[in-house]
Amino acid sequence: MPERCSCGATLPEDALFCHKCGKPQRELLGIEPEPEEIQPPPIPVPVASPAPPQIGFRNRAAIWVALGAQLTPVLAPAWLVPSGMLAALLYKLGTGQKLSTIAGARLGWISGIFGFAIIALLLGVFVAMMLRDPALQSSFRDRMSQMGQPSADVDKFIDAMHHPSNVLLALPPIFLLFTVLSACGGAIGARLLNRD
Repeated sequence: MPERCSCGATLPEDALFCHKCGKPQRELLGIEPEPEEIQPPPIPVPVASPAPPQIGFRNRAAIWVALGAQLTPVLAPAWLVPSGMLAALLYKLGTGQKLSTIAGARLGWISGIFGFAIIALLLGVFVAMMLRDPALQSSFRDRMSQMGQPSADVDKFIDAMHHPSNVLLALPPIFLLFTVLSACGGAIGARLLNRD
């Protein structure tokens, strides 16, 4: 038996609305909501680690490491390259940061400057003491003679110390020796430490 609407229209089977008046014929169960779009989880943005501080005289860690590498016996030029390498190693151990070859050379150069300052200070004290005390000059002559140095060469050396210009002329080559060799050691040390 066909169903009828209250307006008299004959309804097809399973009709939800009357096609004539539009009146609902059955209770609607509810409109199904449209499925939500599933958003992929947000991609975590990597947090950039702060750039390591530049190696220079404003970097306290570099200053202390460079000074520490030179506070060992630096009387032989053969020590200068290892002292630069030691500075690179101490910096990496102290800060945990890798050094580029250029940064290692810069750190070694700073280390060489400290080594030069130490040697220049010791040389200045030595010259001042030698010029003041003739007994010390005599003791120095005797010591050098025992080491096989001709006394004429020792006397020339002592006479050269009486002229400050001779001492000042010796400083630039010593500065270059200390800074260049230590810078090379720092570059080599940084390069070796970055091999891992």
